Amino acid sequence: MQDHELRDQFEEWAKPLRATPAPTVAALRSRIRRRTARTAAAAGSALAVVGLVAGLLVAGGLIGSGKPGGPAGSGKPAGPAFQSQGSAYPAPPGQPYVFVNSSATFVNVGNVPATPAELRNAATGKVVTVLRPVGPGVSFSNATAAPGDRLFLLAQQDSDGSLSFAEIRIGASGKPGALRQVLPDLPTPSGTQVVSMAVNAPGTRLSFITAASNSYGPSGPSGSLVVYNLQTGTLIGSWPVAFNSGASSQFVGYGNNLVASIDTVERGQKLLVNTTTPFRPGSSLLADSRPYVTGSSETFTQDGNIGMAYVINQGRVLLVEYSAASGKVLRNIPIGPSSATYGPYFCGALWASANGHEVWTQCGTRQLVVVGGHATQIRLAWLLPTDTSGASEFAW
Repeated sequence: MQDHELRDQFEEWAKPLRATPAPTVAALRSRIRRRTARTAAAAGSALAVVGLVAGLLVAGGLIGSGKPGGPAGSGKPAGPAFQSQGSAYPAPPGQPYVFVNSSATFVNVGNVPATPAELRNAATGKVVTVLRPVGPGVSFSNATAAPGDRLFLLAQQDSDGSLSFAEIRIGASGKPGALRQVLPDLPTPSGTQVVSMAVNAPGTRLSFITAASNSYGPSGPSGSLVVYNLQTGTLIGSWPVAFNSGASSQFVGYGNNLVASIDTVERGQKLLVNTTTPFRPGSSLLADSRPYVTGSSETFTQDGNIGMAYVINQGRVLLVEYSAASGKVLRNIPIGPSSATYGPYFCGALWASANGHEVWTQCGTRQLVVVGGHATQIRLAWLLPTDTSGASEFAW
């Protein structure tokens, strides 16, 4: 038996001794604010289960990374499952870098000790560069990555509640540029929090969903879905949204089509918005979009054909893949024990190819590469951390 298998087995045996008390209301609200981008709840009974599992998270910038493969549904698998890139460890094909912010309390002010965010080489685990927010008294609160072009967008929260954004690009040689502020004149009310971010493949559109910190009540938070042109800094569209189960946005395809997922206990909406040209002020999201799909998908592959969600069943975490066109379940893939969702390590998808043929997952200390539904256990150069407050952010 391998060492990692022993660790998994010991974790199962120790489960009764590691009973974790229920989180406080404040902790749950903090978790929602930071992770709503990755937690659109599944329909029916799965909704209640997934809503209780803070660790089952999918970063919008992770799913769908890869290169175009032609029309939707016709792309080829994204290369071999194991790409060493000069290392003994595997890494997702064509996606060698990952942004990791594992600090729950990082504040760039005074003499306060800080754990800054990092860009890492996924194949070696080595830190490519250390990232500190642009400006004093600022912390990173959310992140997203453009598929395939090594562009990372980071949301920053000032100590007074002001919101700002910064970007970093990695060149063809692997050398990262400087972290620089974008959209410097962004008009956002103090206290606004980013719960979801997305950037399109060309790196020309930034979408984010906000919620006011004082809007959490019985009916859920109220906020806005906002899209900006990153090249010109102009506003493409801004729509009010209200949600109490989940809200996220994700660009699908390789242009300007944005899927907005606005979920409430009563219903879930998946709406497709073409952000090529600006929308008139005051227009409604329903009027400016069309229905995309229905169902319980939390996120979609880059080509938009496959939806993914997470369900706990009989003590296991399942990665469920759906057809975005029909809602039919294509695969149920066990990725780890449900006990791992309360541990010190992340549980969910790390990366997926553009057509969903290949998916990389981590659940506790168990790491898998899933190719065509067949899972193989692997060992990456690092284990992505998490914590019970939901403060960790990452983007691939």
